[in-house]
Amino acid sequence: MKQRNIRDDQWQLPGILGLFVLFAIGLMLSGCVYQGIGARKSCADCHAKELVKYSEGVLHKPVADKNCEACHVPHGLIGALKLKKHDGGALCYDCHAKDKKRFEKAHLHAPVKEGQCLRCHDPHSSYKTKGAPGLLRASGNDLCFLCHAKDAFEKKTVHAAVKQGCNTCHDPHSSDARHVLLADGNALCAKCHDIGNAKGIAGHSGYNVKGARCLTCHAPHASSGDGKLRRAFVHKPFGDGECAKCHNAPESGNPLKTKLESDKLCFSCHTDEAKVYSIGKAHDPAAKGRCVDCHNPHASDHKNELVVKERELCYGCHEDARKRDGKQFLHSAISKQDCSSCHNPHSSEYKSGLKSVGATLCYACHEKDRFVKTNTHAPVKDDNCLVCHDAHASERKDVLLKTTGELCYTCHVKEKEAFNKLSRHPNVRDGQCTACHNPHASDDKGLFKESQDKLCFKCHLNVKLSAEAEGAHPVSQQGKCLECHASHASNYANVLKDDTAKLCYNCHADVKTGLETAKNAHKPVVEGKCVSCHLPHGGKIQGSLPRPLKGLCLSCHAKLDEGMKAKDTVVHKPVADGECDKCHTPHFGKEKALLSDKVGALCNKCHKNQDSEPFKKAHGNIAVKGSDCLGCHEPHSGSDKRLLHKVKHAPFEKENCAGCHKKL
Repeated sequence: MKQRNIRDDQWQLPGILGLFVLFAIGLMLSGCVYQGIGARKSCADCHAKELVKYSEGVLHKPVADKNCEACHVPHGLIGALKLKKHDGGALCYDCHAKDKKRFEKAHLHAPVKEGQCLRCHDPHSSYKTKGAPGLLRASGNDLCFLCHAKDAFEKKTVHAAVKQGCNTCHDPHSSDARHVLLADGNALCAKCHDIGNAKGIAGHSGYNVKGARCLTCHAPHASSGDGKLRRAFVHKPFGDGECAKCHNAPESGNPLKTKLESDKLCFSCHTDEAKVYSIGKAHDPAAKGRCVDCHNPHASDHKNELVVKERELCYGCHEDARKRDGKQFLHSAISKQDCSSCHNPHSSEYKSGLKSVGATLCYACHEKDRFVKTNTHAPVKDDNCLVCHDAHASERKDVLLKTTGELCYTCHVKEKEAFNKLSRHPNVRDGQCTACHNPHASDDKGLFKESQDKLCFKCHLNVKLSAEAEGAHPVSQQGKCLECHASHASNYANVLKDDTAKLCYNCHADVKTGLETAKNAHKPVVEGKCVSCHLPHGGKIQGSLPRPLKGLCLSCHAKLDEGMKAKDTVVHKPVADGECDKCHTPHFGKEKALLSDKVGALCNKCHKNQDSEPFKKAHGNIAVKGSDCLGCHEPHSGSDKRLLHKVKHAPFEKENCAGCHKKL
């Protein structure tokens, strides 16, 4: 097939644009990277300010050599600042390969493990610290305090090593000892403290404690106690220096051995606890006499000399509880690490070592008065809090077993079926039962949080404002919302109990009765659309009207409104004043157009002096008394003040009334 020739004008414009784009890209690249062919701009040409800033203090070698490309990828105006490598500390190890091997030990400092070298080191210079070694971001311990809370190191007594610097005991990168220490346990302490000499023995109540673990009694950083760096909570004999109460005498062959086995030794002082263990079932460590499984016999940073924080101590054996508690919302006792607020840690006559059962246990923390009122929710009444709440943790707020709606429906099955209707209260739809109901107890029937007149207004503020207005619906004023609305669900819009008109007729029976016998009725009334003219809750206008009467009527009677707005139109005074009800009834009537009386009688209410000379003269001295005024006049507006019909009978237009009518 012969190839069709492409006309020049089909490719000329796209071709030019393409060349322009390529030229622009080249220009931008050349702006920072190249100056002419082969001539390259240095980083300092663009980053002069940074160069000045990074020239202070100790300089990173690539910076000192002005070799930015050792770490960075060169870039143009369209590029971003990029490093050659982003994988952990890989970029640093390109130069510091020897250090990488040095860091391959059992325990790594967290930033080293995560490859986050820049958490401690500045990549350019130590200008911030005015010459700190190793390009550190801060000097001395201040560097460590960037991550580690400072208050733990600022107590009454501070370990001298802390004052000298964290590096006195810790390696900043890695170590084979735990906590990145320079040596394990006592070996580290022994570098400064000789506890085997006379001074060391005297300081330990005459005992040579060489071989004992120093951190069993002493805090490694700081202490709120005396100058001996004892931990926060001290066993009384240890605090009083009465070691011989528990241990053999210092001069004995085995001075550190206890006089009795663990539980017997403890019970020699703790006689009350010994009695308690005979009640019910003892906690396993207590039953086996292993007091020191949970308690440090000398000192601890935790209440009751526990070896670790209470919750973590319990999890040491109760791994199932740890898994169970790994949820978003925790019982306050769990979040406060206070398992013993519910469980007796030694023995109990109740299941799971609880201190008590049912709500009695809960009332130890939760004020009972909140749950004892005129009306009480059945589970609360039965002292069964766990019907709704988990004792430990939940993925739902307030440690609930299920979402609020699901939880309520586990008991209120019939209500769930009853609420499956066309229109539901938003709180019912969203399962937010406790928005209206107190889940525990209330002085109001139905466990409402407040009396009905106040409860609805907490959410429906607009209705409250309407109820306080001059033209408020009495039902709204009295807060009787349930006169019209179902509290939960309905098959009518806006959760109404019935069709709008039927609801209105419950109170406004006179309108219903009148409508049944009336010859003429207002269309919205016939259709049961009361809210077309009335606000159901009320408003600022008498009769609960949504707007002034004139505007309300003309919102439907648009043709009248259009006629009255025409140029040079004269409007009938009652209409101009918005007094439609001077002539019309709002609901029903005997006369057409819902007039409140016969036309003549209605006009006579304002135009009373029909026997006066001016009136007779205005009507050509023709007798008009008793006639239909609308035969000649428009009721709403006209082209002049007489409000005459636009289309007129020829004699009438010439004001020759006598041609047809008798004069007075």
